[in-house]
Amino acid sequence: MRDWILRGDPNSFVTLTFRSERGVSYRRAEKEYGAFAHELKCQLFGEKSTKRIFMVPIIEGYAKEQQRTALLDAPGEHTHIHCLIRFPGNPMDYKEIVRQIWIATSGVCGDPDVYCPNSDAWFQELATDESKRIRTNYVLKTCGQDTEALLCKFVPVRHVI
Repeated sequence: MRDWILRGDPNSFVTLTFRSERGVSYRRAEKEYGAFAHELKCQLFGEKSTKRIFMVPIIEGYAKEQQRTALLDAPGEHTHIHCLIRFPGNPMDYKEIVRQIWIATSGVCGDPDVYCPNSDAWFQELATDESKRIRTNYVLKTCGQDTEALLCKFVPVRHVI
């Protein structure tokens, strides 16, 4: 999986947060991410474009229904989505667009400037091979524990933008 992602050459690492202090379910995170991904593609390429964005989203901090109560009582466990993305051109040109689209997706989507406190690290450019390897390994640690975390239907089968 790591080698496949690195062949996709992601150039950014984005953390999308939710407003809920108690987290959101996997299904809710999937729904919100789907709406976000669709709108991002439309903003970048137009609604009828067949171009694709290389995106590998992984949900972290969600729980299956029977585990939900235990997880949500744990301190610091809030649902968020880490996403490796390859934007065309300079990824930093898309930071504010990503933020605005995520916030507008629904009332449960949190402003990264608020819900990633004391840090602007929610959107990072991956400019070197080393930074790409580090962030890919970081994201995939969740899949090592629970392969359901990977939102497979949003991961493209080809590496073309």
